[in-house]
Amino acid sequence: MRETVSDRVIVKVLGPEEAKAITEEVGTAYRESFGAPPNNEGAAEFAHQRASYADLLKRRGFRLSVARRDGLLVGFAYGAFLREGGRWWNGMRDPLPAGFTDESGSRTWHLVDLGVLPGHRGRGVARRLTEAALAGCGARRAVLAVEPRLEGNQRLYRSWGWRRVGTVDAPASSVNDVYDIYVLEDLPAGRP
Repeated sequence: MRETVSDRVIVKVLGPEEAKAITEEVGTAYRESFGAPPNNEGAAEFAHQRASYADLLKRRGFRLSVARRDGLLVGFAYGAFLREGGRWWNGMRDPLPAGFTDESGSRTWHLVDLGVLPGHRGRGVARRLTEAALAGCGARRAVLAVEPRLEGNQRLYRSWGWRRVGTVDAPASSVNDVYDIYVLEDLPAGRP
């Protein structure tokens, strides 16, 4: 576990066991973060998060970074490696270079969700959470999916060095129809 402190916000990286123990707390923070603008999510998205979080805890390379201020969970970022030979890239609308979608099970770390409670936004917490989750994850690159309508979120990711590589049709299990896909290449070397 790595821990950083700034502006009374403590960011810490947790593994699957510790992350499982705070499932309800993460779910509450998810609802507060994603239920607010610009996402304005509702019951279907909250149920999807709960189910996918439980599945992600079992995946290789799962990591959860949490931000706390005075003990209160004010933000989180979590994800895991894309599976070897997985279908994550299926449905891409844009052609990608040969080999780009080849997954080894440790090549690409998927940032699944990043959320900061509304009263704590604009203070660098999201960036710190993302950097903490990626630091030492062991992947060569990271990937994330964001709704096209969330232009502010997309601008933020681009300002951090993420690059949009295309649009994907969402799988039937998703709560959205389409996502824009962003990649962050050349992650610093390190072990989880």
